[in-house]
This record gives sequence, structure tokens and C-alpha cells, in this order.
Amino acid sequence: MGKKFTLLGFGVLTIVALVISVLIFPAIPALAEMEYRFVDKDSIETDFAWGKNDIIEAIDFELYKGYPDSTLRLGNDITRAEFAAVLARCIDVSGDPGPNWYDSAVDGLVKLGVIPDKGGDWNAPITRLEMAQWLGRLAKVYNLPEKDLGAAFSDTYDEDALRAARAGLVKGVSAGVLGADQYLNRAQAAVLLFRVARSVDTNLPTDEELIQARKEALEDVNANIVDFETRRNVDLSFYDKLPYKRVTRTYFEGERKFMYANKDNGRKNVRIILKEARIAEKHNSIAYVVSDIENEKGYKGYVVSRFKKIDGRWMMTQSSSPQNMTEWKMVKSVGW
Repeated sequence: MGKKFTLLGFGVLTIVALVISVLIFPAIPALAEMEYRFVDKDSIETDFAWGKNDIIEAIDFELYKGYPDSTLRLGNDITRAEFAAVLARCIDVSGDPGPNWYDSAVDGLVKLGVIPDKGGDWNAPITRLEMAQWLGRLAKVYNLPEKDLGAAFSDTYDEDALRAARAGLVKGVSAGVLGADQYLNRAQAAVLLFRVARSVDTNLPTDEELIQARKEALEDVNANIVDFETRRNVDLSFYDKLPYKRVTRTYFEGERKFMYANKDNGRKNVRIILKEARIAEKHNSIAYVVSDIENEKGYKGYVVSRFKKIDGRWMMTQSSSPQNMTEWKMVKSVGW
């Protein structure tokens, strides 16, 4: 009989289950994946510990992707165009394309009522005040509840910025100070994006829709496993042949590199069987799905998967055995 790692409280058994499940399942830990994607990932811990968890979640959901040279550059300012692009991606909104790479995002946000117009220098850094104004309008568009009615800033009385604060989307650089004239950096943007994604609940997917996406994503994962065990390389030419394309290419890039780096340590990647999937948390554009799975060797356990709505389609962006107490609580929250 296979081994079953159940959640019996949060003590020694949980820790043992966590360690063993990491060893037997090919789904890779988020931090391990980042090691093969970003050369400056250590800055999350060393320079931005204040937002570490939210930054990692924003990356895992592909709300923030970094740069083609495999850097995050979290301390750099983010431009108006870049923030518009990642905000549009966060809420899965797009508009008409144009000659500039950001035109579709800006057009979509203008039509939605988040950005007032298309004027200004889109290559200039965005200030924290303008960011707060955009998010305040977003809160109004989606009718987000006000969580902090007394929110106020000493350096701005702008109603949109205050609405963003009352909705819990924006916090100051210090108590009562927005930092209105300061530029928004990429670490702050990543935290904001995750906060926005978890706040918008006006058009939730059905559980059945997400469970079907999980089933199809697992078929794609199994196709990758079979392909890797056959070819033993990091080539992603298999991606266009996937049965469903329910997993992002970015995720497979990290996973494939991880599998290749461990190809000579006796690790055998085997197909996975989905026994049941349950929804731990869902919003308009992101969701957590917990799965009860078994691999072909008979080992059993749980997996927490992240799904992002991209161009109207739910895509798996990250998946692994529970890595921390928060993820074990997700397992427990669905009744396992």
C-alpha cells in the first residue's frame, strides 16, 4: 500500500510529511524554481524581507515576471507603462493594441475607468500618488468594500488615493504617510499586485471550472515528465505538443531546469494520478487548488497549485507539495 501523509494538526507529523513529499513528487518548490529563473532572487530575502511572502506569491502567480536577463530588479523604479501592463495582467484586462508594447494594457485600463486617459510620458517612473489614484479607481470600478474607514495620509487628500487606502489596497511608507512624491519600486508593485488580485471578487469562477483546469494541467505535467525521461534535456519544443496547454511556459522553463539539474541524483520522475481536487481560495483572476494525488510508485500526498486567469483562460503557474504552514492550512481548509 502507498504512504498517505495526512494533516494531523501542525506538529512533527506535518514537518515529516512536508520533507518526504518534497522528495517524492516532481512538482517543484517555489523557491527551488526561482533558483533556476532569477539570478538575483536572494534580494527578496536580504533587501525586501518586509514583503517577502507577497512578492513570492506575485511571482508564483506570474503577476510579476522579471526581465529577459533573468533578473527581478526589485529595487528599481517601475515606469507608468510597466505598472499599467502588470496591473492589466493582474486583473486580466486588455484593450486595443497599438504601436507601443503597452498600448493594449493602457487602452484596457482606460476603458475600464482605472486610468483617466492615455496622456503623459509612459516611460517615466510612476509616483506612489498616481499608483494610489489608479488603484482607488479600480476599487470603485469593482466596488471593493472599505476595510479601513479611517485611513488618511498627511501628504495627500486625493479622494482616489484615500479610497485605495480604505479598500486595503494601499499602505503608506510610514504611519499616515503615502510617500506621494516618491516613485514606486518593483518590490512595492509586486506586493500591490498580489493584494489587488486577492481583493477582486466580482466574477468568480465556478469550482467545476477550476477543477477541470487542474485535471487538464496535470495531463500537461505528465506529458512533460514523459518527454523529459525520454530526452533528458531542458528543450521546451514539447510545449507546442501539450494536450491542453493549461500550464504556462514560464513554469515549465523552471521545472525543466530543476529536473535536469537533478537528473543524475537517482531522482525518477514518474506520472501522477489525480484522485481529487478541491478549491482552497478563488478570486476573479487567481485561485489556489489543493489536490489529493498519487504517483505511479504508489506514493500519495497533497499538492497546492496556483492558477492565473490569462486571456480568459485558467492556467497553472506554480504547483508543489505544501512548503510552509500557510499551505498546510490550505490543505486543512478543504477538509483534508
